[in-house]
Amino acid sequence: MTSAVFFRLTICALAALPWLMLCPSASAKSIPMYDVNVVEQRAIDRTNFTQGLLIWDHALWVSSGLYGQSFIARYDWPSVTMEHRAELPDRWFAEGLTELDGLLYMLTWRSEQLLTVEPTTLDIIDTWPIRGEGWGITSDGDHLWISDGTHRLSVWKDKQLLRLINVTLNGKNVTRLNELEWINGEIWANVWLTDQIVRIDPASGTIIGIIDLTGLLPRTERRQDTDVLNGIASDPSDGSVWVSGKRWPYLYRIELIERQPQ
Repeated sequence: MTSAVFFRLTICALAALPWLMLCPSASAKSIPMYDVNVVEQRAIDRTNFTQGLLIWDHALWVSSGLYGQSFIARYDWPSVTMEHRAELPDRWFAEGLTELDGLLYMLTWRSEQLLTVEPTTLDIIDTWPIRGEGWGITSDGDHLWISDGTHRLSVWKDKQLLRLINVTLNGKNVTRLNELEWINGEIWANVWLTDQIVRIDPASGTIIGIIDLTGLLPRTERRQDTDVLNGIASDPSDGSVWVSGKRWPYLYRIELIERQPQ
């Protein structure tokens, strides 16, 4: 999803904003909160308007959005050297990206189409009709999981919609779920316009943890067009987790640090 302005948000601050539902109240069931430790960072082209981030087959794959500017790119991993890039037709706004059974699947924002991409040539070889907007996508190795900006995730297999999952925190719906990544049996999701990632139990849709990445990109690295945190990729070779953002100059390898109750 795109945004015109980058909002610097902190946990449980700015009470007027709708994402406050992510702040567990004292009376609600305690949800683990995590800060992060940056283990490593790697430079990447900061002109990428990152929508999807994927590490697979010794490559880093990036889908970059905006109408008339969307593309998919393949970088060597871990050197992050550009190998191939393919532009999308102007009618498509690229969104989330994942892999299943050796093919890439890339969402479009408002076109209600999921694109199948051949990874060697980056040619679009098929399209699927989907319902509503396309925001984020991930795979559990058998199904595709798609977010559409609402509180629902849809589960797909063989071009068929199997079911919808409501994502909740303490019984309340959580919207603006954006880029997705399947990590150790959980779905991690960027929450658009925040510096937060939520950890979702895919069986129930319940949020089981909240990761705060406030201040991850230093203020000195921000430019006028620097946009929101977006992009989660798990390296299958070692299980490491990498994150980035739209027009960010770096990828960050992070480790979680659970906050202690005060």
